Amino acid sequence: MRRGSKRRLLAAVATAGVLAGAVAACGDSGGSGTSPAGGSDKIINVFTGASGQLTPNFNPFSQTATPGTLGMIFEALFFFNQARADDIQPQLGTEYAFDDGGKTLTFTLRNDVKWSDGQAFTADDVAFTFNLIKDNEKLNTGGLPITEARATDPSHVTLKFSQGIYTRLWTIAGQTWIVPKHLWSGVPDPSAFTNDKNPVGTGPYKLKSFAPQNYVLEKNTGYWEVGKPKVAGFRYQTFSGNESGTAALAAGQLDWTGMFIPDIEKQYVSKDPKNNKYLNESNLYITNLVPNLARQPWDDVAVRQAISYALDREQIIKLAFSGYGKMPGTAALPVPLYQDYIKPEYRDMKLEYDPQKATQTLEQAGYAKGSDGIYAKNGKKLAITCLVVQGYSDYISALQIMTQALKEVGIQFTKKEVSYASFANAQQVGDFDMIITNGYGGPSPYIWYNNLFATKQTAPLGKPAASNYSRYSNPTVDASLATIEQTDPKNTDAIKAEIGKIQDVIVKDFPYIPLQQSSALAEYRTVNVTGFPTEDNHYALALPFGNPDGGIVAKNLVPVG
Repeated sequence: MRRGSKRRLLAAVATAGVLAGAVAACGDSGGSGTSPAGGSDKIINVFTGASGQLTPNFNPFSQTATPGTLGMIFEALFFFNQARADDIQPQLGTEYAFDDGGKTLTFTLRNDVKWSDGQAFTADDVAFTFNLIKDNEKLNTGGLPITEARATDPSHVTLKFSQGIYTRLWTIAGQTWIVPKHLWSGVPDPSAFTNDKNPVGTGPYKLKSFAPQNYVLEKNTGYWEVGKPKVAGFRYQTFSGNESGTAALAAGQLDWTGMFIPDIEKQYVSKDPKNNKYLNESNLYITNLVPNLARQPWDDVAVRQAISYALDREQIIKLAFSGYGKMPGTAALPVPLYQDYIKPEYRDMKLEYDPQKATQTLEQAGYAKGSDGIYAKNGKKLAITCLVVQGYSDYISALQIMTQALKEVGIQFTKKEVSYASFANAQQVGDFDMIITNGYGGPSPYIWYNNLFATKQTAPLGKPAASNYSRYSNPTVDASLATIEQTDPKNTDAIKAEIGKIQDVIVKDFPYIPLQQSSALAEYRTVNVTGFPTEDNHYALALPFGNPDGGIVAKNLVPVG
């Protein structure tokens, strides 16, 4: 089951359905990746997980923008490659510079870019975009404290903020999609605008056709990067679920997708070993048991340690997650991506599997086993109810394995399957003993730790937390995060020192109980197109629903034939 979050941190927002259904018919009559069309005319077939009828929405500010909007049609100033640490690549911008303690940020822009309608791209467009965000609260979903955006000449723009924004560079430069002033200045309500007629961007592709079953993005022949793109277009399709999507992929009717496929070697690769390829993107998420630290006895570190000692993670990864995941580290960061940010003493530290140590830890903390075999203290039994979303089959399997393992060390563990809406609400307001979900960070260790451990990212019980759903709070962690926020991101040594201080705390505290460094599978066929990211050349995430990674990959692909 593929899970991730483009918009909501630490939320499992995409399920891999098992609904049977026929492959959706194509509504566009252009050349297909499975047709004998000439190499440069091939339209590559893509599945991003969409099901049911499609609705056009090419507004890059929208929370429900149609896949391909971000990265394929609209671009940001820089690309932050989450497949490699500290890899920031120029796009519409070529340079950036901070000033005034991080309150001023100046960008140098490319001077050879045109919008897909032929109009010149200038600093006025960038300033307009950020002023649009500043003046429209509904567009400012990242909460940027912008006070001014001004074009100083055609290729330079200066942004001013009410506070230092060193740690917000990704949001500002990598997740803000620039729109054309000459078109958007006439939009009455940009938050409600679907931009579905003829979306104009600077990206490598533009909209050719749209139907409820599929839509096609065609090559932007005036794209600024010389020699790119080479592929004529991409057809985004919808299926009833992953089962029909997998069938289409195995039959050669899809060229690129990102689905959870159990036993992928047998179900997919073996059908055409020469051309059926996949990449396991394992640096994006860490699957955790998240205890509610605002409730007893989960606020007791001994209980959290005992739970961790009781779990055979290798067995859980093999049986519940089809062996795709990796063993997680104690520092709560994906490796090897952020290996250099982990203190030497923690780099090889393992999360122990030792049931005997689990019981010893509980007894040393004053817990005694009752006649029913369950530990208790001060009259309160160690009885956990763990929430999981209905249909998340891999999570449910993992919890079933854990139920028996925890019973053997004297902890009663019960899973409770709920709807996604109920899960999301309980997660935010803290109405749970424990949940199972993915932790997600982004392109820096600071973002990981801020999302998971910062006091400002949580809230009292009953109030919605932003992302720290365990309701963990530690003054040392908060102080180090605050120091990083005032540190120039190019001063990596200073940042690593503060990251190390955070690790000294969380390695002992167990605010989350890591289960695996999870996977997100990207599948692609090389019959019609080549140039996808690989382990040796991980120039972007290979996932077609990545923003803007899908566009970065698309413009680097080369048609076959």
